[in-house]
Amino acid sequence: MKLGLFGNPVAHSKSPMIFAALGKMLRRSISYEAVLIDGPLGSAVDAARADGWRGANVTIPFKLGAAALADGLTAPAKRVGAVNVLRFGGQTIGHNTDVDGLRDALADAGIALKGRRVLIFGAGGAARAAGCACGEERASKVRIVNRTEETAKRLARLLGGLFPATKFSAGAADAADIWINATPLGQGESDESPVSARVPAPMAAIDLVYGKVTPFQRRAKELGASTIDGTRMLVYQALRAWEYWDKPLGPRRAAIARRIIEEIS
Repeated sequence: MKLGLFGNPVAHSKSPMIFAALGKMLRRSISYEAVLIDGPLGSAVDAARADGWRGANVTIPFKLGAAALADGLTAPAKRVGAVNVLRFGGQTIGHNTDVDGLRDALADAGIALKGRRVLIFGAGGAARAAGCACGEERASKVRIVNRTEETAKRLARLLGGLFPATKFSAGAADAADIWINATPLGQGESDESPVSARVPAPMAAIDLVYGKVTPFQRRAKELGASTIDGTRMLVYQALRAWEYWDKPLGPRRAAIARRIIEEIS
């Protein structure tokens, strides 16, 4: 099966490693190519379809563009407002596995959102996916913290309309049980953290940045919180993408994810 990744940058991506490991475990022939896009996404999609790809993952900065060019969107893609998975066939259909990937990762780490107070740092696509996960899992309160407060307020209003059982708000960080870093801070060489020193300790902190210990993670650990980086979410959203392209993994999903996490960490 021919698959791939569209994004810019892609050199750091662990997706090729994930799908190579998955192919071995499932005894399936999987070809997975990370494609650096420096022009129109539509041209890359056309080339992939012509080459017989089954589908592709989509990463920054093309998730919104992928939603716009798709012939149709699944319900999760519509809810998140972005696409991280494309499936090719008679039509190009956009899907999103970020919400399920985050929910799977939290469950795997033993972190429950139900009834919890959550701080989400950031107000972009990753934050929207995190907010959807909080709403679907019935967190009690979700506070969105962003440098541009008006952007955070718009997201809080949108999520509040989708998930009325959860109270969404925007503004300065306050006390919470769970932190989620949905900003890119810590992904590069930056030593910045979205969390100020005045924010009280959480029980758990989830960083969507993967592959390194970030200032966000260090601060949470200093406060005694359990922390996880974005590796679990990355692997689980990849497995959910595979299920969209092929067929459900069922009860094997968690065991496969843990083996892949060990292999790529």
